[in-house]
Amino acid sequence: AHISQKQKHYDGVVVLHGTDTLAYSAAALSYLLSPCNLPIVFTGAQKPLATLRSDARLNFISALEVAAHAPKPLQNRVMVLFHDELFLGSRVRKKSATDFAAFESPRFPILATIGSEIHYSAAIQYLPKLKAKKNLLETFKKLTPSADLPQILSVDVTPQFCGSLFNDEILKGLDAILLKLYPSGTAPTTQFGFMHFLKKAKALSAPLLCITERDEEIPSLKTYQAGRELLKEKALWCSDMTPEATFVKIWLLKEIHGSKTKKQLYHWLQNHWAKPLSDETEN
Repeated sequence: AHISQKQKHYDGVVVLHGTDTLAYSAAALSYLLSPCNLPIVFTGAQKPLATLRSDARLNFISALEVAAHAPKPLQNRVMVLFHDELFLGSRVRKKSATDFAAFESPRFPILATIGSEIHYSAAIQYLPKLKAKKNLLETFKKLTPSADLPQILSVDVTPQFCGSLFNDEILKGLDAILLKLYPSGTAPTTQFGFMHFLKKAKALSAPLLCITERDEEIPSLKTYQAGRELLKEKALWCSDMTPEATFVKIWLLKEIHGSKTKKQLYHWLQNHWAKPLSDETEN
């Protein structure tokens, strides 16, 4: 409440953040604060401020300008500014550890480009509407932190997938598995070991979140038989979400529904996963 009273004295917020986990934090605030009371802009740098040719100063100044003068469609959003580009916080990924252009938004338009002036994209007029609703932060703040943090494993699907490595003990200890599929939204469902892994995960109530990192059009799991097999085994499709936003979403849902047993949460997710956790992440 003390912070809320002071918000009227500020135009926006700039968050300086390390680049490796910036996308996770931006996605988390996009969920928890939607809609925000002020524009929030994450930024950072590839090289420290004190070094020659650092990108820190320019990123910081640009982030300050966006936070202070964001146009109306962006005034209640979480954003990421990096190397003269502005992204929606829930749609951003780190793509390089060395280039100054370190971030990208593979499946969502860039909100603005920055040169001598800030040029906002026409796409900002068509952003998903943010409904006036009680945000998740109030719910989240009332939670008693879990004794154990949610255990979420990210796995790349490959030919001859080693499903036998996932024994019952491992699957019981995982709260979710993020499966990164082949680009067309398929997996090696003709292999006995992979199908056994899917069935065992379902039997032990370990949610399988399926995603593909293909940059073009979003595939459908219904297009090919291999994808349809995933749906038959109750895999959850993540559509155009980024892996970072997916990770954060399942982590928050596990915390928010901490009173549910693993089996209860598994069945709840079957009916509610496709519903967006915030209005700016339609999945």
